[in-house]
Amino acid sequence: MAEDLVGRPVECGACENRFRITENVIIRGRKVYPGERNDRRLDFFQRVPIANAPSTDDFVHRYDDNMTDPSLFEPSTPQRIIAGVMGVSVMLLIGMFLIFGASRGGVLDGMVTPNRMVMAGFAGVLGTALLLYANPKVRKKVLRIGILCTVLLVSLPLFLREGSTPLGEGAAVKKIETPKKIEEAPELIELRSRIGTQPLEEEINRLKAEGSTRNAVGLWLRDLREQNRFLIRDYVLRVTGADPQSHYYPRGGGDFLMVVTGITTSMDELVELCKPLGQMVKVYSALPVVEIKVRNENFVQNSIEKLNNKADPDYYALNLVELNSIDLDRIEKAVKRLMESSPKILRTDITRRLIELLVVDEVDFKGEICSALAVWSQSPGPAGTIALNEAEKLVAKDIEVPNEMIALAVKEGIANVTGVLDKLWQKNPTNWESLYADVGPSAEPALLVHVGINDDGLRRSLVRILGKVGGSDSQQALESMRVTATEPELKILINNSLAAIRARTSQ
Repeated sequence: MAEDLVGRPVECGACENRFRITENVIIRGRKVYPGERNDRRLDFFQRVPIANAPSTDDFVHRYDDNMTDPSLFEPSTPQRIIAGVMGVSVMLLIGMFLIFGASRGGVLDGMVTPNRMVMAGFAGVLGTALLLYANPKVRKKVLRIGILCTVLLVSLPLFLREGSTPLGEGAAVKKIETPKKIEEAPELIELRSRIGTQPLEEEINRLKAEGSTRNAVGLWLRDLREQNRFLIRDYVLRVTGADPQSHYYPRGGGDFLMVVTGITTSMDELVELCKPLGQMVKVYSALPVVEIKVRNENFVQNSIEKLNNKADPDYYALNLVELNSIDLDRIEKAVKRLMESSPKILRTDITRRLIELLVVDEVDFKGEICSALAVWSQSPGPAGTIALNEAEKLVAKDIEVPNEMIALAVKEGIANVTGVLDKLWQKNPTNWESLYADVGPSAEPALLVHVGINDDGLRRSLVRILGKVGGSDSQQALESMRVTATEPELKILINNSLAAIRARTSQ
């Protein structure tokens, strides 16, 4: 402290109190010079070697004071963090493969149990090594956890043994045990081994053990490109009603065995349904397997310019090809193009294909199909009847019915369309009023049943429809409604409808 401040008033920078410096407030102590304090903790902050440090040549100097190593507080480096994440990821990934990929058709299908154990052990050792590098401060604890995870991974293949038989060997081994079948058809044994029919046989035996009335069939798809696999699977499931568990087994060289399970379709019907996939090579009823040489060109869409060019001579033929495709997206686009085209050629073929698509449950664009049928259907009756049947199914399931479906039935004059239309009209009179009126005088008996209805919206709609289709019976009903009507708007509607009926009946 400077001597010139003694006796002068000053202000504290911390508490902002003012006081005068006197002998009572001055704290005097001995000055401390570097090296005078004997505190071992100060050795961690040294800049130069300590001159008087004890020699370590003959003995080890030990400090008894409880000191904490500063390295324990250092943050982990990015390399160690990445190594830890990779170690955990490796063990989790291999564990998921061993659990979910060990079944038939999985990524480990055909890998024997010892190989799976080797893969699991390698993953466990690698993951443990990475975790040890990532956690140098708790390596003993990490080592125990790593050993436990490795043991768990190695033990998984011992319990999850499905799909651990090499592909193509299981069936051959089973056949060797039955000499009678080998003597009867030795070429069949070779074919089973080549196709690898063990998954199909296992599925057939499972269905028999469960007492199921359904069966399983194999599709041996030759030269199938990877990008078309799911397209074919969806088509087969759609046309056969098979179990969604049906899946592929790769056989190398672009060949796949698809086990189609849970079907009631016969082999002959299945062959007809699979004709769009390519060439039917042979049917092996004893296996049972259908060999198909896939035509991948069938799954390639034609040129968009030609498909949209109505002046092109091949316009109708190309769009008919699109209708026969197994891809629902291509079919929907073709339907939309045809419903805006004039039916010049191929009218019968296109109409027949549209009717076939209308009854497919998986098709969700039935409204567009009905619009196309309204243009292409040549003889009234079949298309309207099927459209009405589909509408009745949707009504029974309480699913929204497309307007185009009822419009097709009304256009073709289907007799019992009034029953379905009346139910739809009662739920939404605004949406179905115009179609109800398009039915004509045949709708009058069904409409007169609702004369005493209390709903204001339905009552107004009923009056408007009766004015368009009603006769003398409707005139009497409207006269009685006018007597009891209290709303001015309703009275105006009734008067307009009565005038329309009188004008129509007087002609």
